[in-house]
Amino acid sequence: MAENEIIDMGHTSRWVRTRRALKDPECSVEEIAAAMGADMESMCAALNGALRNGPPLSQLLRLSLGSPLQVQAVIAQFTEKGLASLVNAARNRCQSSDPAEVAAVAARLLTQRLVDQAELRAGREERFRDHELRNELCSQAAKVFGTYEADLRVILEAALRDGAPVPFKRRLTAKPRMSSKQLVGMSLTAPRPISPTETHRAR
Repeated sequence: MAENEIIDMGHTSRWVRTRRALKDPECSVEEIAAAMGADMESMCAALNGALRNGPPLSQLLRLSLGSPLQVQAVIAQFTEKGLASLVNAARNRCQSSDPAEVAAVAARLLTQRLVDQAELRAGREERFRDHELRNELCSQAAKVFGTYEADLRVILEAALRDGAPVPFKRRLTAKPRMSSKQLVGMSLTAPRPISPTETHRAR
């Protein structure tokens, strides 16, 4: 799986908070889990857009089960090849082309893959060579990613049915960024610091 795909923790502009937290020895497991949650939300929110960059995901369901060469030729057309491969793996596992069944298995496989990636990256850090701490991290990761399994299932099922994209509803609230106009307004209205001389005169 290429590191510029949305479901990969090595993505250039995604999963940055998670990677940074895993490398920071001062970050607790709870803080790392919070970073994973924030990055997971970003991935879920961007998933519909990623699915539109390529052939319809439903194309995989039209292929005959057990025809690997044909499947690989279709997967090669996708921008998100890792996600397409995962959906195909889900289809093979449940031996069905029913969108609901395939989406449910694919969502479960995706969350497990993210846990595996988190464990692999944690294993590169000195402190996570402690098996107890690494198990705690994996447990937290499974809990965080599992929270979004139902959202992934709904998004993937809609794509497999060629239906309208299902918007993702964020759970975490981020502080809204201030516009440049607001920032300028703050600088213009900010009170001028009073010098010691002026304070003395006021007395």
